[in-house]
Amino acid sequence: MYSELKRRAPAGVPVYQQAPLQNDVWDALDGDKDDFLIYDRCGLLTFHIVLPHSFLTNPYVEAAIRVTYLTNICNCTVSIHYAPNKTHSASLSDGNSTGVNGTTLVNQTTSVTTPNQSDHHH
Repeated sequence: MYSELKRRAPAGVPVYQQAPLQNDVWDALDGDKDDFLIYDRCGLLTFHIVLPHSFLTNPYVEAAIRVTYLTNICNCTVSIHYAPNKTHSASLSDGNSTGVNGTTLVNQTTSVTTPNQSDHHH
């Protein structure tokens, strides 16, 4: 799964794999093999996606990454500036969260266990 995710990840998006002799990262992160843990720009966990939803053929992993990257679910003020060549820059500051189309984000979903059920971990 690592090689597939690494292949699909856009340039500049880090994908990590545990070293063979490293302490079990899943114990430290309270996750299991094949889970996806998505963190925001502030380093806070936004989604913990478990099997069977973590299969890359399902839309959940990509959707969680997009929501985390394109919206402001960590309650920071994020400014993203797009250049004509499709590069961008982002800046952060604490503040109220504003979502897509100016809507205020009230429900910060941080764990996905089923398509319609989530637990808050912020």
